[in-house]
Amino acid sequence: MNTFSFTLLDWLALSPGLTDTRQWQEWAQQDMRWPEDPAPVPANLIPPMMRRRTSQLSKLALQAALTLTRDQPVDYIVFASRHGELARTISLIESIQQGEEASPTNFAQTVHNTAAGLFTIAANRPVPVTAIAAGQDTLHNAFVDAAAYLAEHPDHRVLLVDYDAPLPAQFQSFDAGNYQSYALAMLLTGGKHYRVHWDTPSAPEPEEAPVTLKFIKHLLSNQHQWQLTTDRHCWSWQRHLVL
Repeated sequence: MNTFSFTLLDWLALSPGLTDTRQWQEWAQQDMRWPEDPAPVPANLIPPMMRRRTSQLSKLALQAALTLTRDQPVDYIVFASRHGELARTISLIESIQQGEEASPTNFAQTVHNTAAGLFTIAANRPVPVTAIAAGQDTLHNAFVDAAAYLAEHPDHRVLLVDYDAPLPAQFQSFDAGNYQSYALAMLLTGGKHYRVHWDTPSAPEPEEAPVTLKFIKHLLSNQHQWQLTTDRHCWSWQRHLVL
């Protein structure tokens, strides 16, 4: 069956100007509009040496993950990003085209599991990690991975972090709407707090915003059911009040 379920223990979202639930509620009520001149997200939980070398996007993911998991056990980790460190990758390629040698530090931090690896180091968490990229279905495939793990280990806890940033100027025509960099961290365990079923969409909807931002808006709502449609799947969500 194309269905999975889990319990959401806690979650945290970070974006410039949006660092607490009240600010995210205002964002959702204002049609997902970011505040003008937003304040940067603090990165105080990231070790200073790591912080200096890390991109703004990975800092968001790390800060969200480190904040959510303080004093919390974690047995499995899933980091998900549709585009990952694309901006840094393009910068590295352009420097090579100009005849410069590739910086080993920059090269090491262009891989898709950059943030995941840095988190395990910063948090001293030697646990299994998966890094996922799956187009518009990136967030939901991360949930599928986490749910598959919890099906075998229902008492364990999974950290799921989904993060992304607007595409670099060269690829703006492929981007989904007007948004800022963001990171969503969630702590999951076994259960039926949320039940998700997926199917083939009858008519894919235009991508007006990243799926993760639409999902955050639903998390903040009082809705018990909703759908998120991508170019390949229709994801039907049910939220139950009793954990």
